[in-house]
Amino acid sequence: MAPTEELTKQLEEALRRANTILYKRGRSILIGMEISALQFNALLTIREFGPLTMGDLGKHLFVACSTATDLVDRMERASLVERVRDNKDRRVVRLHLLTRGDEALDAVIRERQSFLGAVLKNYTDEEYVDLLRRLELLTQRMELK
Repeated sequence: MAPTEELTKQLEEALRRANTILYKRGRSILIGMEISALQFNALLTIREFGPLTMGDLGKHLFVACSTATDLVDRMERASLVERVRDNKDRRVVRLHLLTRGDEALDAVIRERQSFLGAVLKNYTDEEYVDLLRRLELLTQRMELK
């Protein structure tokens, strides 16, 4: 049985609210590190997909190449990333995380996980596993679309 339009609306709203709350928890740490939300997303993308070219980063972030270049310039000045020429093709430049970029990611992720742990502390193991299983299934189905 397919969900009704109203149930789908409620689910989207609940997911959006939960995401906003997690975003805000991590954002407080980023402000102290003088890292923007877009810079954080870029760092996360580089960590997830490995060293990326400027064009690849722009595609993942849905920004123009000029925007990605400006972003990386600021991130490089802040010692978050470095540009490294590809060994196989010297024309290609890839973005690599630096220690400060890795540490920023780890700090935000730790804060988010700590927050979630506190929220979920009263869940039974069964409820926790059920929630995780259902979210993973939702994610898998979304990735197939």
